[in-house]
Amino acid sequence: MSKSNDSAAQQPEQVEVRLAKPHTHKGQLKQAGETITVTADRKAWLKAQGVVEAGTQQGESSNG
Repeated sequence: MSKSNDSAAQQPEQVEVRLAKPHTHKGQLKQAGETITVTADRKAWLKAQGVVEAGTQQGESSNG
C-alpha cells in the first residue's frame, strides 16, 4: 500500500453545495447561486445558518 492511499482514506468526504446568500469561502467572497465544496459536517453547519440551499448534494431531490 502506498502512503497516498492511506492519506486519502483519512480525508473527510467532500460535497458540493450551492450558496443561498453571499458567503466568504477560503478568503474569497462568493455570491448566492455559486457552488463551493465543503465537508459534510461543514455543509450541515452552513445549512443550519441558512447559507446553503437545501437539496444541493448530488443524489438529493426536491421532488417528494
